[in-house]
Amino acid sequence: MKSIKIFIFWWMASCFFFFYSVSIFAGQKTETDRLKKDLLELEKVTNPLIQTFRKVAQLVSPSVVSLSTEKKDHSKNGKETETLPPYQNFSPKHDPHVENLPKKGLGSGIIIDERGYILTNNHVISGFSEDEITVVTHDGEQYKNAKIVGVDPNTDIAVIKIEGEDFLPLEFGNSEDVQVGDWVIAIGSPFGYQQTVSAGIISAKGRTHVIPFELPFIYEDFFQTDAAINPGNSGGPLVNLRGELIGVNTAIATRSGGFQGVGFAISASIAKETVENIVATGSVVRGYLGVGTHDINDELAMTLGLEDKKEIIHHFGLLSEKGAFVLEVWSDTPASKAGISPGDVISEIGGKKIGGTTDLQQAIRRAKVDEKIIVKIVRNGVESALEVTVERQPEDLAGKTYLAIRKVDEPTKFSLGLVVNDLNPAIAKSLGFEGESGVLVVDVEVGSPAERAGISPGDLITKVGTKEVNSVPEFMALMDEFLEKDMTVSVYVKNKGFVTLK
Repeated sequence: MKSIKIFIFWWMASCFFFFYSVSIFAGQKTETDRLKKDLLELEKVTNPLIQTFRKVAQLVSPSVVSLSTEKKDHSKNGKETETLPPYQNFSPKHDPHVENLPKKGLGSGIIIDERGYILTNNHVISGFSEDEITVVTHDGEQYKNAKIVGVDPNTDIAVIKIEGEDFLPLEFGNSEDVQVGDWVIAIGSPFGYQQTVSAGIISAKGRTHVIPFELPFIYEDFFQTDAAINPGNSGGPLVNLRGELIGVNTAIATRSGGFQGVGFAISASIAKETVENIVATGSVVRGYLGVGTHDINDELAMTLGLEDKKEIIHHFGLLSEKGAFVLEVWSDTPASKAGISPGDVISEIGGKKIGGTTDLQQAIRRAKVDEKIIVKIVRNGVESALEVTVERQPEDLAGKTYLAIRKVDEPTKFSLGLVVNDLNPAIAKSLGFEGESGVLVVDVEVGSPAERAGISPGDLITKVGTKEVNSVPEFMALMDEFLEKDMTVSVYVKNKGFVTLK
């Protein structure tokens, strides 16, 4: 009897769990069916966007090529580099203009003309000859010995050409219309994987200080994007959802060497100007002013020894934080001839308001050589207009000296008649002082001990007494030691030797 009761209990429990499981399964199936139905309804909404991405990829891909470069002579260095990262970590050691160039490289390019003209980054082909460049089109066709039409290191743009006809060029878009938040698509050959498509948005626009190496005239106007950009994407297109070129993928910010959500593409407006010049003449002709400028912000305030940008506005009698603050003016340049001085703020050029250094770059980049333009400056709170004759941009600033603004709180102890400044890589290169250390003489007072000793602007002082100097603070500290003890000071001037200041 007891066993019968146990059996009945077991049978009832089994039935309960069976029907319970069936009901749960039925409920889950109902929920699954409902979710599938909801997704099918939502697909009607998302399908246009999906189709847009598909069609953009189909439209743009035939205009994107893969570039591979390989040194034929490996005798100098046994190492091979599979790819040239686009300015990984913003480190100068990735400067494509240094001697330690890779033996192999990968990149991307954009067909811009049906005759076979291809836009890419200069750093993709820098250091390689024409017979070391291979172009692979979207259909796998290989073209060796691509012709280098011209390069422009100042924008990191290059144009090469392959033989053939009826290529499919990519249409340039208007990069001025691009806004933060816009959808964008990047196409290229990351790590050699050709025709790779990634998507994201414009994270920021107008980025500068992206290119890490020093050049006398760098033009930067970058879009920042979170579309995946990796080594090998350099030179490939960043396009809008109309399939138009709005930027050339150029650089990444990374600590690992790969994608970390911060990529940069040079704007199509700069790329188009540069390409048109190169295709027409084989080179780029630009005008220049001959000034070094900075946006009016807290970073500039630190440079000037002030608290913040409000102090800049107050100290220099400015009306606002708009304008390009002149930090230095090079000698014998359009700026110096027109009377522009360190401490001036350029507020307008040729009738165009200047909001900052990017606006100034654009205005000068578009100015014609020998053109006379009106430059408005603010000096000591007063705005005035100067006539500037735009001159052709030289390759470098070799042989020219410059005047730089000094810190507001810097003591005026230069009783010996010297005004000096730190020697940065760009200035060192332009004056022939690469690899040297010391301080650069930027001004010498008339009739001073420094002038009597034969010191001139552009000289490099490497020692005070027997001690080497590497910066202005070191120079001033050593000078103070001699002056406080009322001792005669001897300094070592490169190419002149020791001179005594009396």
